[in-house]
Amino acid sequence: MSANINVKQTNRFIEPGLYIAFGATALVILALIASAFFEKVLFSKNIAVSEEEVTKIEALKIAPQPIGALRIDAKAIIPDNRWVAYEIQLLDKQGKLIASAEKQAWRESGTWYEDGESGSWNEDDLEAGLDVRAQKDEEVTIAISVLGYGDSSGREFTDPVPFNVKVSNGVIDTRHLWPGLFGTLALTVMSAIAVPLTGKKVISKTINDSDPSDRATLGGANNLVSVKVDVKSDETSPPTMQARLTIKNSYGEQLYDENLPLNLNFHREDGKLERVTGKLKKFFILEPKDSYGFHVEIIPDAQVDRTTLTVRDGTRTRGAVEVVHISSSITDS
Repeated sequence: MSANINVKQTNRFIEPGLYIAFGATALVILALIASAFFEKVLFSKNIAVSEEEVTKIEALKIAPQPIGALRIDAKAIIPDNRWVAYEIQLLDKQGKLIASAEKQAWRESGTWYEDGESGSWNEDDLEAGLDVRAQKDEEVTIAISVLGYGDSSGREFTDPVPFNVKVSNGVIDTRHLWPGLFGTLALTVMSAIAVPLTGKKVISKTINDSDPSDRATLGGANNLVSVKVDVKSDETSPPTMQARLTIKNSYGEQLYDENLPLNLNFHREDGKLERVTGKLKKFFILEPKDSYGFHVEIIPDAQVDRTTLTVRDGTRTRGAVEVVHISSSITDS
């Protein structure tokens, strides 16, 4: 039996789901960035509104637009421990109500005492907004009315209430984009972690020595095989170590034999070397599908405490990888 070995870089086995997740995250980020460019502030002004009066602020001409909406933001400006109920109104040219939004705004403050300690607190909820998308070209008027004004003790006031009103056009509501960003980002991270674990684990052999070996039926032209070696050694480990990887066919004939460098990680505590871990990963296409034997020998082996050999059949990759393609065929002797 003869074996043909070809080593090449390939992106054939990249997991598309990972890049779909990346793309979804990128689209959400682009939408968040674009939302800032679409918004245009039309005006921002301070007004005072008396109770039970409709105070008209500004007349605007609005038109249908493919992206964004007209947003009216209002913020009540009131002292501590008071509340105000107000309504943002959008009126048509005849003064009829088109849309509205009510708000129960409040501001509270106080002090606290606990176990001999004290401090102060201040909380408020003063802002309200109204988003409008035009169905046709029309002239509208923005107005605010105060429905009630009082304090936490039950007193009511007739004083005018100051407001800051800002009106913007082309506003995109990003409240749902942020959960979307975190969701797609989490999906991307989970996909990136899961991709190396795809495929069927056909060999998982751990020994408290340096030379694990096992055999499994795997391979085929469309199956990517990953071979992973994990090593744990003691503090006397040398600065470099290798893993001799051997692959044999179902007849016990050697198809592949190579010394591969281990990627070592030196673990120190208080400046003292405690242990060394090493790993490597190699990808193969083995043709035909058959029973293959895998053997690993760590060089040098005196310091090795544990070695794990893991082989996955039908695995996927995050990006382009170097693959050793081994095709074997029976020849006349």
